[in-house]
Amino acid sequence: MQAIYGDQCVDVSTVRCWIRQFKDGELGQADLSDKTRSGRPETASDHLHQDCIKKLIRGNRRIKQKEIAVALGISKERVGNLIDVLGF
Repeated sequence: MQAIYGDQCVDVSTVRCWIRQFKDGELGQADLSDKTRSGRPETASDHLHQDCIKKLIRGNRRIKQKEIAVALGISKERVGNLIDVLGF
């Protein structure tokens, strides 16, 4: 692998060390599944924002996602996702 990747490749001794750590149980008991964690809640997906988006689109069919995002104070990407969910 070092012939192909050069200095960017991990050395064989490093890989052997990792294998020993996994076998000895240091890292072998590691849980690789996703755990719930605190983070930013998705507050822009609630029914209030969906209703506002419906009203804005029905009021002006040529409104842009950026204009909706600015009006509601949410991201343009979230507006796009909600438009997809709403089926517009």
